[in-house]
Parts: sequence; structure tokens; C-alpha cells
Amino acid sequence: MKKSIVYVGIDVDDLAFHGAGYDVETGEYYEFKCKPTVGSLLNRIEQLKEKGFEIRICYEATYIGYGLHRNLESKGIHCDIIAPSSIPERRSKRVKTDRIDSRKLAEYYSKGLLTAIKIPDKTDEQIRQLIRSRSFVVGERRRLKQHILSSCRFNGIDYRVQTNTQGHHWTQKHLRWLNSQISRQPEITRKMFERLLSQLIVLDEEVKNFDTLIEEFSCMEKYQKRSQALACIKGIDTLSAMTLVTEIGDIKRFPHPKNLVSYSGMDIVEYSSGGKEKKFGITKMGNRKIRTTLVEACQSISLGTSVGKLLRSRRKGVPIEYVKIAERCQNRLWKKKHRMSLGSKPSNKIKVACARELAGFVWEMLVTAG
Repeated sequence: MKKSIVYVGIDVDDLAFHGAGYDVETGEYYEFKCKPTVGSLLNRIEQLKEKGFEIRICYEATYIGYGLHRNLESKGIHCDIIAPSSIPERRSKRVKTDRIDSRKLAEYYSKGLLTAIKIPDKTDEQIRQLIRSRSFVVGERRRLKQHILSSCRFNGIDYRVQTNTQGHHWTQKHLRWLNSQISRQPEITRKMFERLLSQLIVLDEEVKNFDTLIEEFSCMEKYQKRSQALACIKGIDTLSAMTLVTEIGDIKRFPHPKNLVSYSGMDIVEYSSGGKEKKFGITKMGNRKIRTTLVEACQSISLGTSVGKLLRSRRKGVPIEYVKIAERCQNRLWKKKHRMSLGSKPSNKIKVACARELAGFVWEMLVTAG
């Protein structure tokens, strides 16, 4: 006899796992609560299996990552991780508990109303975590710089006012001037600045170490062809290329460039009805890392279509079809930027619009590179 399928939704938490199994045929719920460990969850699942059910599990994507999914799959249990943005919301429901959330997941999962996310392989996941850890260190360094500058203003040290210049901060010239000013401060203030600057040097070295590691992994056979292809595009270096490669994963799951645009959260919000068409900004309902990388890659559009020394070195020795795609990309983005500038569009809107175009060329480049 064919086993009855029970769809199980799990609300994961640091304190406990709340689960609810939903039998489509009878409409019954089988609720449970267990310790937040794989072993405890497997015991609960085995109790359902003993009743003759076929189990299918889902849980919402959260901080626990893919570990729970891989453990369940290794035991032969079907498991999906659900994209949080795909979970329908009932506006009339004003009560939210772990028990209700698990029941809602199970019910929606049984009706096919949820979207499962793509599970990357372990290598992609590890390199993705490496790149995101670098972003964390860069953020710490940025906050430290802001703190140093605010401390300077608090102690009457202002580089641009005292030197009567509009020079950038954190250049070699600025650091030399800053050290000369710190040496004149009282002992307590001077030692404070020395500790802060020494910490800044440490963070600078850590960022360089991360860049070296990412450069090494980009030469792996699995990533070399795709990272070199993307690095041919103006505005995309090795770091940006590896970010896109690991975050996008298998490009074959996007049959059209518009699917990649949607996945990155750069679809246009539209509310059209009754013969009236209203369009707003981008949805931002997608992968933030891809979206940010594409927008940052468009910062260099204002420099025109010229090819610099670094870009020439990245294009050296790569197949000519990659270079042709990259040249078509930079010419099209430059024309789009020029056309929107003549229409007096804001600079940020121009960059985002160009990033949407760039996503299409990234799709083409990855499909060509295989």
C-alpha cells in the first residue's frame, strides 16, 4: 500500500525545535517539541514513521545554515529549506507563536505554496563564508576609522580645516599628519590614539590576508574559468567575481537573465490597475550580496569605456569571446548612463539601472564559461 505523506514544518530555535506534521488526507496535525539537536529531532521523526507515514520536512532559512538539512538528508529523510520571502502572510492573524509558525509551514508546504532554496555544495558554502567574513572585517575596520575620526574632532584635530585642504582621509599623507598631531597630545589621549591606530594596522593586514586567500581559491579548477571570465568586465575584480560565482551557484538554474535579476532583488515594484501604470524602485527581495556587488561594479561607469592597466592584465590570456562580451557590456552601460544623465536622473538611480543591465551580461558570461 502507498504510504500516507505527512508534511512536517519545523520552527527552529536556540531553546527548542517546534514541529507540526500535517496529514493531507485526514487533515490531522501531529505536533511535537524537542531539544534543538539533530538526535532529538530524529527520535520524533521515527515516532511518526512507526505510524506508517512517509515524512517530508521543511524549515525556514535561518542562522543554523544547511547543517540540519544535510544531517536529515544523510538519514534518508527528504528535507527542504524554505525562502522566508516566499511564506504567505495572513494580515488578519495577529498572533504569532512557534507552534503556529510550525503549523503554518506544514500546511503551506503540503499545498506547494513555498519555495525551496538551492543548497550549495560544501566548497561553495565554505568560500562564501570566507568572503562574508572578509566583509565583516572590512565593516569593523570602517567603524574603527569612523571612531578615530570622531575622536579626532572631539580633541580638536581636524585634517581638512587645519591643513586647509580637501584631501582624502587615510592616505599616507593624512596618516603622517595624524601621527604628528597625536604626538603633541596629552599622555592619556596619545596612548589611546596609539592603541586605536595599532588596531587599524592589524585589521588592514587581516583584510590583505583574506584577499590573498580568495585569490588562491579563485585559481582552483572549479572556479578559475568563471572567475577569469567575470574579471574581464570593467568594475569586477577577482573578489567581486568570486562573490558572484559562489552566491549564484549553478547558472543553469536561471533559464533567462530576468530570473537572475529577480534572484538578486532588482525586479521593479509595480502597482498597475484600472488602466493606470505605476512603477517604483527595485524590490530588494533577493540576494543582497549579488545586488550589492553589481551596484558597486557600476561605480566606475563614469570613467567611460577606457581600459586601464589592471583590466588589461586581467584580460590577458583569456578566451577572446569573454573579452568581446565584456566590451559589449561596458559600451552598453556607458550609453545607458549617458542617456539617463541627459534625462537628469539621479546618480544612484543610474547605477542601479546599469546594475540591472550588468546582471544580464553576468548571466551571459557564466553561461559562456560553463
